[in-house]
Amino acid sequence: MVAAITPQSASFETPGRLVSLEVHHVEALETFLSEFDSTPDELHGYFCHRDDSIEHAVALLRAWSNGERLAEGRVPNSTWFWEVDGTLRAVINLRHRLTPLLEQDGGHIGYAVASSHRQQGIATAMLGSVLGQCRGLGIQRTLLICASDNLASIRTIEKHGGVLDGEGQSQFSQGKQRWYWIDLSRT
Repeated sequence: MVAAITPQSASFETPGRLVSLEVHHVEALETFLSEFDSTPDELHGYFCHRDDSIEHAVALLRAWSNGERLAEGRVPNSTWFWEVDGTLRAVINLRHRLTPLLEQDGGHIGYAVASSHRQQGIATAMLGSVLGQCRGLGIQRTLLICASDNLASIRTIEKHGGVLDGEGQSQFSQGKQRWYWIDLSRT
């Protein structure tokens, strides 16, 4: 598991870096998660329970990254946070492979930026960093799925070369979604 990775492209420079969750992030994690208390459906990419202790969350994220302690139907996945000056501003999760369910809902990558830190280029920088991790896992094409009305995610995905594969109703999520592929063999 990678403790910290830097953005893959200087063209998407944004202050901060990706970090793995550590026990010393206890207060920063609580502050970050509290931004989603009134809109929990916007917290994509973090799958620990809200009331898990920091020690349990750290251990679980490490285990999942190594393909351990996975619930039935889950795949190995890695989670990072975007950190600036000790503040966790966003989270991103990379599933190491797809299942038929993830092809319909979830894709390879899910992320969320805390509302107080949006419109700062964080999603773009995070996605660029994690696309480099995809290459390291041998993922040649990365699937990203977002709500059709989420213009910020659409712009972020398209900035990284996302090509629209389809738009429609997901059988699992409410509302229309867009399916994008990013071909990593070309970048």
